[in-house]
Amino acid sequence: MSLFDEHDALGLAGLVAAGDVSPTELLDEAIGRVDALDADLHVLADRYHDFARAQIESGLPAGPFTGVPFLRKDSAAEIEGLSATDGVRLLADNVATTTSVLGQRFLESGVVVFGATAVPPMCVTIDTDRSRTGPCGNPWDPTLTPGGSSSGAAAVVGAGALPLVHGNDGGGSLRIPAAWSGAFTVKPSRGRVPNGPTYTEIWMGFATDGVITRSVRDSAAMLDAISGRELGNRYVAPEPQRSYLEETKRPCSPLRIAMLERTHAGAEFDPDYLAATHRTAELLTSLGHQVETTPSPEFDVDALSVELYKTVAVDLARGFDAMGEARGKPLADDEVEDLLVTLANRGRTVTAAEYARVNELSQEVSYAWDVYMQQFDLVLSPTMPGPPPPLGEIYRYEHDYEAFRVHQDSYLNMTMVQNVTGQPAMSVPLWQSPTGLPIGMMFVARYGDEPTLFSLAAQLEEAEPWWSRRPNNQQES
Repeated sequence: MSLFDEHDALGLAGLVAAGDVSPTELLDEAIGRVDALDADLHVLADRYHDFARAQIESGLPAGPFTGVPFLRKDSAAEIEGLSATDGVRLLADNVATTTSVLGQRFLESGVVVFGATAVPPMCVTIDTDRSRTGPCGNPWDPTLTPGGSSSGAAAVVGAGALPLVHGNDGGGSLRIPAAWSGAFTVKPSRGRVPNGPTYTEIWMGFATDGVITRSVRDSAAMLDAISGRELGNRYVAPEPQRSYLEETKRPCSPLRIAMLERTHAGAEFDPDYLAATHRTAELLTSLGHQVETTPSPEFDVDALSVELYKTVAVDLARGFDAMGEARGKPLADDEVEDLLVTLANRGRTVTAAEYARVNELSQEVSYAWDVYMQQFDLVLSPTMPGPPPPLGEIYRYEHDYEAFRVHQDSYLNMTMVQNVTGQPAMSVPLWQSPTGLPIGMMFVARYGDEPTLFSLAAQLEEAEPWWSRRPNNQQES
């Protein structure tokens, strides 16, 4: 039995602090575990073994995770001298020239950074079939996507190879793969975690960073370590009264929870996912919470999707144009992945008035949700409307912008909303389907209220533990 099978990241850090194991011993085992997984599932974008050993040799800072092996997602959290490719083949040799605020905070937490995880090109899909390092498979069924865009990160944690990995979320990219891969995650409130100094906001503030973990307390402790205002940030989430780790140790007060039985577009959830939602409601009731079946807040989710994708398309177009300007020659279509060409071409047609409408609609939807949340502490639904599709399915319409948007949104329907409103949300790996695939349950809180999420998550983890579930050790739940 490996230490990685018995301990979460805080537990491993405790062993290092006690002198029971060295950071080098943990690193060597982590490399072997992740390399073995990568051979089957293509979870890695790059390896930083020399950097990791240099970290240990020069002395690790005293932090909550000192000596714990760690992977960054190959998007954001840049560290000077390490690769920064965003999954794009054109940037295969790109190296970060500065360390981001988030990257520095990860380093100060004491983690040993030994690689980067696979992502789809520019993180614009929920499937890493087009990853430049090979299709990233789901650890529970390699023919299926693990979800994305934090694909490799979720696969590593869901497989049990590591307990804690970096990820980020611009339309569900933490929660989607966590839900389909059997891991826990919290998408923080807008303004909670830094993106700078290269960017202080991504996709008009829709994207934010966090971690994917096996235990609730690891997520809480890392959010304590990486959150807080940075210079230049226009959004500052409310400061918590206590640390998030402390919230996981406090009794969870009775909550009023809304339960959704359909997607925001009014579509039915997969029967197994709806049954899991009802089962979650029963568990919550047994724990003393009040659960009410209600419709979604009133807003046009399809119109929201239309506007959200314009933001992504414009961002891509501008990014590719900047690359061309930097080298003195525009990018040719055959230098860039087909889907990115499709999106960037659409971005170049978006008018200033259209782009302004993105911000207006975002404010309207945020207001509608804020009014709705005055009645409830949390909103419960499945994280995803149904099970993961086969690898490559999401690219069926990669040459047709509108068809791609509609198709992917049939999966993004529940998660993208919180990226627009800025609300925190978590995916909890409570259940498995009759075929043994993980089913994540999503809880959405009021803006700035991560404490309630962590308090409830710790209660659910104790009531319905998921630690021992592994793809090679599936059990009924």
